Amino acid sequence: MKKYISTLFSTAMVGFVGVHTLEDIVLLTIGRFAPVPVLAMYAIGLFTSWLVMGALLHRLLHRSSHH
Repeated sequence: MKKYISTLFSTAMVGFVGVHTLEDIVLLTIGRFAPVPVLAMYAIGLFTSWLVMGALLHRLLHRSSHH
């Protein structure tokens, strides 16, 4: 149980949650100021998640390969 709790509050998990929160805020802002169809919002959200999470994973994996 201790390992699970340490995973929940690890730097990687906090990073993922923070990035996901920022993505949600960006998508809500886009939806408010530039109304687009729902399917387009899903596409924008998936694309944004893919890019941002890919960048975060690349940074984490790149950092761990040097240690």
